Amino acid sequence: METIKFRGLRSSFILYVLTTLVIAAVLSVLTIWGCVTLQKTLLPDSDLVYLTIQRSDSEGNETTTTVPMPLNDVLKEIPSMISMKDEESSISSDGQNVKYSVTKIENSFTALSPRRQLVYQASRIGMIALPVLFSLEGILLCGLLFYRRKLKTPILLLSSATKQIADQNLDFQISYPCADEMGALCASFEQMRQILKENNQKLWDMLEERRRLQDSVAHDLRNPIAIIQGYAQYLQLSLSGDKLSREKMSSVAANILHTSQRLERYTDSLRAISRLEELEVQVQPVDFALLSSDMCEDLSLLTEEKHLELDWGNTVDEKELNLDAKILYRILENLISNAVRFANRKIKVQFSYCQGLLTVTVSDDGPGFPQKVLDSRDSYAYMGSDDKNHLGMGLSICRVLCRKHGGQLTLSNSDRGGAVIKFVLLS
Repeated sequence: METIKFRGLRSSFILYVLTTLVIAAVLSVLTIWGCVTLQKTLLPDSDLVYLTIQRSDSEGNETTTTVPMPLNDVLKEIPSMISMKDEESSISSDGQNVKYSVTKIENSFTALSPRRQLVYQASRIGMIALPVLFSLEGILLCGLLFYRRKLKTPILLLSSATKQIADQNLDFQISYPCADEMGALCASFEQMRQILKENNQKLWDMLEERRRLQDSVAHDLRNPIAIIQGYAQYLQLSLSGDKLSREKMSSVAANILHTSQRLERYTDSLRAISRLEELEVQVQPVDFALLSSDMCEDLSLLTEEKHLELDWGNTVDEKELNLDAKILYRILENLISNAVRFANRKIKVQFSYCQGLLTVTVSDDGPGFPQKVLDSRDSYAYMGSDDKNHLGMGLSICRVLCRKHGGQLTLSNSDRGGAVIKFVLLS
């Protein structure tokens, strides 16, 4: 049965049908043979006769023996009997009188007793009915065994899985170790469940990212809004008391303009992040050595403006990698732009590749990330104390891009205190 379990549905069904047909055929043959034998017992052949042998000795003792025999055998054994018309013949042998009588056996159905007639009719009906019954039972048994062996378990598994998915539960697994069509169907269903779970997890991560971003937005908007409100209240008080000089008014207006420009840049960054959620990743083979050289040449312009050293290290041995070069370039551009704001003398970029993952590390020799950022690494929109115009939205953009490319981004500080940003892309 284990062999049948791992057969395909078609071959298993054919095997069940053939086995059932053989069993039904054997039972039918045995039934017909038994019925024919019973009929011959009840109604012998027409060439059979009863041979009665009656012996009597001189003392008057008589013995009678009656046996059914074919007529031809009777004629051979008793040559003196030249005719057979229900008459008796007498032959003397060894002082005994021997009488032979031959009687025809009546083979007419009407000559049978009512009970024998009933049995005979039942045997004739059984010759037809029992083979039909065996066939019907074989079909029923074949279907039942096929369902229990090949269909019941996978159907119950798929039914239970469908119910759990309808209940929004994807934390289960379908396991049906059988190499037939139902096994393939269960495997496909399990693959669909895994994809649904991954998509749900991605959706949840995206919603969680949006929530964290909204929290960061609410936190980082407080300062510029508070500044604008403070200047507005100051203007109201100063104008009512006629204490505001032209120079002071000009300074307040400049500060309000500067703060509003920060808000504008912040909202532009938010719009950029929203557009990134709809970005299509276009993965294609690229010559990584050439790509690395081009990126180094372009991004070194950012460090040269601040008179910083750019240490560019590439240890990737593969000639071609499958990735979206534009996304990689944009991530590095944002990270190096952030590093330029805080680095003292040097920025280091290092590439490595292992088991389908491209790892990129960007580090600087600046003060590093504040401890509150490292303690809450999911909140990347922060304000650096050394650059009030910088709201850290570049890190949020980089994180979204990494996630779109099947990777992730992490923050840390080096032993010397500089910031270290490592991101991994699926390649």
